[in-house]
Amino acid sequence: MRKSAVILGWIFVCMLLTTSCKKQASNVAIQIPHGQYAQGFVLTEHEDYSEVIIFDPWEKGKVMQRYFLVTGDGTQVTGDGLVVRVPIRRMAVTSCTHVGFLDALGETGSLCGICSPKLVYTPIPSEKEGCADLGDAMQVNPERVILTHPDAVMISTYAQGDGVRQYMEKTDIPVIYNNEWTESSPLARAEWIRLIGAFYDKQEMADSIFRCVETQYKELRQQVKEQIKEKRTLMAGNNFRGTWYMPSGKVYTGQLYRDAGASYFYENDSTNGSIPLTVESVLMNFRNADVWVNSTARSMKELREIDEKHTWFKAYRTGEVYNFLRRSTDYGANDFWESAVVHPERLLRDMVWVLYPKLLPSDYEPYYTEKIGDSE
Repeated sequence: MRKSAVILGWIFVCMLLTTSCKKQASNVAIQIPHGQYAQGFVLTEHEDYSEVIIFDPWEKGKVMQRYFLVTGDGTQVTGDGLVVRVPIRRMAVTSCTHVGFLDALGETGSLCGICSPKLVYTPIPSEKEGCADLGDAMQVNPERVILTHPDAVMISTYAQGDGVRQYMEKTDIPVIYNNEWTESSPLARAEWIRLIGAFYDKQEMADSIFRCVETQYKELRQQVKEQIKEKRTLMAGNNFRGTWYMPSGKVYTGQLYRDAGASYFYENDSTNGSIPLTVESVLMNFRNADVWVNSTARSMKELREIDEKHTWFKAYRTGEVYNFLRRSTDYGANDFWESAVVHPERLLRDMVWVLYPKLLPSDYEPYYTEKIGDSE
């Protein structure tokens, strides 16, 4: 399965919390200071509990859910929201993107259910070890979820009228929303580890991980800015059934290309998402691009078989074509969708290696990226 299908298919399911008290979250639009990078949540530490607010990605300023995280019985909280006992001991998920966060926090052992486990790259407990297969992410089996007896289940919302979200909200099962994918920069996505850490009562650990990531990312970004005077040009993706999707400069990968010092034709485009293009328009603007990244092919032969027009690009002729499949399996699992979300500093190093390898040690081995060769 290609990674585009994987990422669209994975959504979180629901959560069952026997020691929680559920109330309806306020839908009043409010203005609350956000995190340093992330715009989708805010975490506030009170004396006896933590408060997490998740904002609705589809309506600016609207609260999707408010959580009060308590460590003991009898804790008094102020306001309406969902009271959750932490730390979470058993977690069910439906998206591989959040497994990376659990792994970073040392909590993959808490997984009691996940959709399509074969599509997960990170080692997780097997079904025999108590981690149930919850079925396909687009058709989650709610009975299986309930039978796993999770303390919590996370979902990501992919549309305002998300069917999974609407179904789960009608049940007695509390839902944790994790929408890191809506953030527009690598560091903003990585900052969601603070949210995950709060539900495991590991705020200090989560903050330490993020600060380390942030420091390394910013240092390399600054190094590129100071040392690169002549930028190399970049193109991304490949033709799929007549349409070529490229990221705008506003989204996550567009920001990554900028931080790596690439000259990218759509770097100033403010489209909120990918830009659908014809092959002709791609040829017009990218025919002479120096490097080609994020191809889905593993070999030049496969690239030609996808579309013979791929051979018309300079990057193809010079052999400067790269994918993000170095840590992937034949089943479609890819660590790019897991640990790279938590560790964008690794991904930035890979991009700098592609563009300006002399800025890195001569023995640097890319983490997620591989150069496409002629072999199968």
